[in-house]
Amino acid sequence: MKNGKRKSSVSNPSVQKRQKTAERLAKNIAANKATAEKEFPDETWVGTDNLKLKHVSMPKDAIGIFVARSRLPINKQEELDFLKEIKSAIILRKHGSSVILIPRVKDLISGRFLSGPDAIVDGTFFEFKEVTGSIDKIGARFLDSRRQENNVYIRVANSNLSKRKVFDYFGRYVNNKNYKGGYKGNIIFSFGDEQRTYFFKIKDFKKP
Repeated sequence: MKNGKRKSSVSNPSVQKRQKTAERLAKNIAANKATAEKEFPDETWVGTDNLKLKHVSMPKDAIGIFVARSRLPINKQEELDFLKEIKSAIILRKHGSSVILIPRVKDLISGRFLSGPDAIVDGTFFEFKEVTGSIDKIGARFLDSRRQENNVYIRVANSNLSKRKVFDYFGRYVNNKNYKGGYKGNIIFSFGDEQRTYFFKIKDFKKP
């Protein structure tokens, strides 16, 4: 090495990125805890680090995520649905977000679960959606989320739907004269793996 000096690892971009992610995660964990305690004071929370399901296997990197005990799945279909949410939570956590899967509320008369957000992400309620079909499903899933929560995370699991295709489509969708969903809230998109995750305000897509 020149001058016998060792370059500090702090100046390494990858190290700096990990440090910033860790700092963001610590802040977001505190925000999530405060919201969960305020909104669900009587709920018990279970960590997913060693959680085991009966019909499906939990991903090995499902760590640092919490779920309401009353939300734990009780049959195979619920486990499959739960696994989709866990996969979404894993991606967000790798970007420094804290995720808590919250209780579902049942209608006292029908016994059916009511529509509502799936999780608290960094202190804010979010609806989770997964898209495996055509690009039109992006609009359908988004519109459905608007009836449940202002903030939505859409995990695009169709490898044929590129970032450019989805963003172009979504921009046209929310600027269509027939669109009535409003522009409040946030939207997160991820594509395939956690390295391609994008955070927006919905109004970012609105044309002037």
